[in-house]
Amino acid sequence: AQIYDSEFECCTEEFADQETGTCISQLDGDRQPSGQPSLSELGLPNQFVAVRANGYDEGYCSNLKEFVIGTPEAQIYDSEFECCTEEFADQTSGTCISQLDGDRQPSGQPSLGTAAGLGLPNQF
Repeated sequence: AQIYDSEFECCTEEFADQETGTCISQLDGDRQPSGQPSLSELGLPNQFVAVRANGYDEGYCSNLKEFVIGTPEAQIYDSEFECCTEEFADQTSGTCISQLDGDRQPSGQPSLGTAAGLGLPNQF
């Protein structure tokens, strides 16, 4: 029998094609992959549209073909961030922005540049 260094390695080697995800689901929570691939990796590049299936506050942006096909060109954005800020700017739930990959989410912290009147000049 094959012996693996970790349960994760065993699952990915022996059960890579397992559709139910049973093996991976048995791993401790901090060792499980998220299982949520980025929509940008699965969808059409640079083509994001607003999806409001459950209303404005639950709306998000997607580049999955099923949502993009048939959408007027004027409503297709180059990035998920642009789509969120244009289509869901007043969204109080933050659902759309929260769907962005971590490195593309705004920090929520205003720039401390003095041009914006924030921060203290010459004090860093």
